[in-house]
Amino acid sequence: MTQSARISLKILYVFFLIFTVHGVADSNSSNLEDIELFDWIGHEGVEDPTWSDERIFKAIQQGLSNDEADIVNATIGAMAWIAAYADLNTEDRRSTQRVARDVGSLPGMKDYLINRWDEAYRENSNPWIGSQNTKFVEIRNSKTVWKSEWAWLTIPAILATFFRGDPDIIEVLWQAHNPNHPELLMSLLNVAQIETEEANNFRVQILFNQNVNPFATALAVDSLGRFRSDDGLAALVDRLGRKDTSNELANLLLSSIGAYGDSIKPYQNMLNKTTKELGLELPESVEVESPDHELLAYLLFMVQNGYENDEDGELTD
Repeated sequence: MTQSARISLKILYVFFLIFTVHGVADSNSSNLEDIELFDWIGHEGVEDPTWSDERIFKAIQQGLSNDEADIVNATIGAMAWIAAYADLNTEDRRSTQRVARDVGSLPGMKDYLINRWDEAYRENSNPWIGSQNTKFVEIRNSKTVWKSEWAWLTIPAILATFFRGDPDIIEVLWQAHNPNHPELLMSLLNVAQIETEEANNFRVQILFNQNVNPFATALAVDSLGRFRSDDGLAALVDRLGRKDTSNELANLLLSSIGAYGDSIKPYQNMLNKTTKELGLELPESVEVESPDHELLAYLLFMVQNGYENDEDGELTD
């Protein structure tokens, strides 16, 4: 099993924990209201076919306009889980029922989320400081939810999912950067399909940073193959030729390089020499697709932090 496959399984395992460790409360959804309703929407209502998009959207609009901050934050948290579900392939979902929940289609949603982020960010522009000792999540109504004071940190994931390629969200994504975990920003930029020069330079920097975790490196390699640029190709070829490149990483690099098609011709001799030394072949006609569960790198960092920081293994209030 490759390193990237092991990482993907770990992510799925944590996601599985969210819905199984603490069980699911038996509730009649028609009787739920306020925070309990939004906790249900984020975990079960997102896939409940008896709840139409219109019904979900109406509840979200009412939640965001509520006078109580905890209800507003519970609503934002539910939207973050909806974004997480949108990032999962159908076969990986807990049921075969596919229900569209495009909360980004709601009028004024983008501006609302950006304004809400700006307000919270002004009060705490370094939210990741001390994050190793911070529990971002808790168990409420038998669901894993974001603590009210941290729900705003899920806004970048919501924006990246439902407003892909929108230049208005880019500043928020950069502000969400955790310098100790570059894979979080990488996942946001990739899901949002941001191809700016700054974003591509960031991907190249991560590619050559030996201090980042393997998942960040894999995301960098993949994204340079998807968002193809001259600098990106040059970086991939350069990284392939480094002496510290393992066969596993080399295979990832070659897949992304292969996606450049005829653009690799200036590097052909160098690639032939390197692949021969590694005993590998350059694949042809490669189409690099978005990896599974990419957004979850951002959201599940906070969830994993909650589980790992609790000494007895259970999340508490």
